Amino acid sequence: MALVNDTMLKTILLCLCSLVLFSCSTFNFFKKEADPMDASSAVHMDTETSEETSVRLKQELDTKNPTISELEDKIILLEKKISGLEDRLSNQKPVIYQVAYNEPSQLYQKARTLLLEGDLVNAAQLFETFVAQHPSHSLADNAMYWLGECHYSSGQYAKAVTVFKSLVKTYPKAEKVPDAILKTGYAYLSMDDPNRAHHYLKLVLTKYPFSPAAEKAQGKLKSFE
Repeated sequence: MALVNDTMLKTILLCLCSLVLFSCSTFNFFKKEADPMDASSAVHMDTETSEETSVRLKQELDTKNPTISELEDKIILLEKKISGLEDRLSNQKPVIYQVAYNEPSQLYQKARTLLLEGDLVNAAQLFETFVAQHPSHSLADNAMYWLGECHYSSGQYAKAVTVFKSLVKTYPKAEKVPDAILKTGYAYLSMDDPNRAHHYLKLVLTKYPFSPAAEKAQGKLKSFE
């Protein structure tokens, strides 16, 4: 009887062990099968979120498109207006500033006054008129120098260079010649031409070493070192 009981007990234990092993195996199987499903669900959710985002962005873009189109139309309209104004200005004749005077010195003084007031355009016109109408006057060289100054101060450096060089050539003994050469160097420097600028600044030192212009040229040349 004891032997039977031991045999039965062993059988029961064996059955229990088998049952436990079977249960664990089944649990792991279902767990492994569930993971791909979860991942697939997550991907599906992400896809749905991306689609919703795309729809929302498209709706926002559709809302903004009319505004962008209106701005483009306004820009086109403004460009047409600007083009029309440019055409009108190009067809207009320049207004020549004129002054009644009895003596050439009065014309010169009026031009100087306009220059000091900052009216560079009209001052340049009067200085140019003075040089053209009174080239032999004692103030002609000064008038030409200040004409160059008007162009230089207006940022028209090429014009300034032309006037300053013309002054040196036309009135080589004029008092303003050293200053004209100096300002020629300044103008070339403003036009990003350091080689020509250096040449004219050195020319001031060579030809007029004791002039106030030479001192200024020396100071400017230090920036090249």
